[in-house]
Amino acid sequence: MNSRETEIMPDKFSSLPPAEATPPAKPGWREVWRVYLEAATLRMLALGFSAGLPLLLVFGTLSFWLREAGIDRTTIGYLSWVGLAYGFKWVWAPLVDRLPIPLLTRWLGRRRSWLLAAQLTIIAALVLMALTDPKVALQPVIWCALAVAFGSATQDIALDAYRIESANIERQAALAAAYQTGYRMAMIWSGAGALWIAARSEIAGAAAYQPGAWQAAYLAMAASMLVGVVTVLFSPEPALRAREADDHEIAATHARFAANGIPLYGVVLFATGLLLGLDLVGPGWLLLGGALLANYLVLLLPYLSPEGLISMAMLLFVSYLLELMLYGLLIVGLARSGLRIWIPSALVPIATWFNHAFYLPFADFLRRYGRQALLILALIAIYRISDVVMGIMANPFYVDMGYTKDEVAMVTKIYGVIMTLVGAFVGGGLAMRFGVMRVLMLGAVLSAGSNLLFAWLGSRGHDVTSLIFVISADNLSSGIASAAFIAYLSSLTNINYSATQYALFSSMMLLLPKTLAGYSGAFVDAFGYSNFFTATALLGVPVLVLIALASRSAKLNATPAP
Repeated sequence: MNSRETEIMPDKFSSLPPAEATPPAKPGWREVWRVYLEAATLRMLALGFSAGLPLLLVFGTLSFWLREAGIDRTTIGYLSWVGLAYGFKWVWAPLVDRLPIPLLTRWLGRRRSWLLAAQLTIIAALVLMALTDPKVALQPVIWCALAVAFGSATQDIALDAYRIESANIERQAALAAAYQTGYRMAMIWSGAGALWIAARSEIAGAAAYQPGAWQAAYLAMAASMLVGVVTVLFSPEPALRAREADDHEIAATHARFAANGIPLYGVVLFATGLLLGLDLVGPGWLLLGGALLANYLVLLLPYLSPEGLISMAMLLFVSYLLELMLYGLLIVGLARSGLRIWIPSALVPIATWFNHAFYLPFADFLRRYGRQALLILALIAIYRISDVVMGIMANPFYVDMGYTKDEVAMVTKIYGVIMTLVGAFVGGGLAMRFGVMRVLMLGAVLSAGSNLLFAWLGSRGHDVTSLIFVISADNLSSGIASAAFIAYLSSLTNINYSATQYALFSSMMLLLPKTLAGYSGAFVDAFGYSNFFTATALLGVPVLVLIALASRSAKLNATPAP
């Protein structure tokens, strides 16, 4: 943090060291390995498994099931929007952080009660999904997938808070590593494992699509969530933090709101969160220009050339990005104007609670980074856009290319996850040696470039060797990019608001990409897989520009004033 920021910020807004800061002295190897045998680390391994299990069950594995059931690609693309629950978890993250659950919180404590409630929601939704055939009734499957995504996102919020409060800062890296290992193991099980169970549950000589096989697979996944349930029940609740300072600040805010009214920008933020949280307005319709352009683009799909469609997609992407930045500028302008509005005294306690639960974590980020904040948020919003937009069509691509469930399970789920872990270790080492921003740039280049390999794979026909090569390269690049990106997000987070701020950052990471991914099926239907994979690679070009600008801005701010 530079000297100018230190002057305007109180101690309570101190943050984690920036990504490029000199790392602290490292412990010896014996001490490092001993940490991984501690009870807290082993608990995080099991909880990481519980967190990673639902993801593919509403994305990749579900899309495989739906395609085999005869659901068209356009519908599968639109159904990827159930993943927007992960993109909006920042809306209810402060509720998970502060609100108790009747009876459960008194029994288990605040963190474990939310973890258990989220896990039980996931189990119930997976069981109901298993008992429904999408070929006969698609809508119940959609509602169950939404419930799984919502429960999974809530579990992520509670688990982040549980991890942060369960150990000191020196142990956080070990807990995070254990969490990632459990998470990736769960992805293998919910991806390759679910496909393997479905394949082994099929009756030889029967129809190509057998809903009973998928029922067995999803019931097995629901039972696997018991790993997390048992871990929560037998884990200790983290010690409650002292809240004397918070109580004093809440009382001061209450008095200020009662005397002077509430800030106008707070009303705008509250209205935005309410509309999104209650699903009264979709994210695209809050960004009206981008939404209108998107609908217009869908109507023009049959009439545009591939080059024209790529240009329109880039225009849509820039439109969404500019409107997000304009919204940010509006909030900053209203905050600096000092405009306030009066509210009835009965609403003052509600406004005070909202201010401390929702506003302060976000205001802290804007205070610390000032003008850089919009650039940083734009980079977070689009960094993984190439991967996410392409990924939703990957499994339908494998089905249409004639790969069997066993081939997909072996190559994409086992080789892919292993190469992702290798990439994560490589990315972490490169980030320590060369700096986070350089590896961010490398990861963005590799992620966009690997999408072009899928276009090449489409010309190879049913070629398992080429599939292994492409999937390995794609997941290696994804692992490198993920390692650098997690390190970058961690450097932006204030330890006092880590759960809510991390929920905001991780939500923004998926919001725009998931919105665009909903149109992926329509694009493939109109122009084929090759043009689709090329277009997703081109989406990575603005990411490179933003990384260069963010890196330059960080270097300028790190330079001491003369």
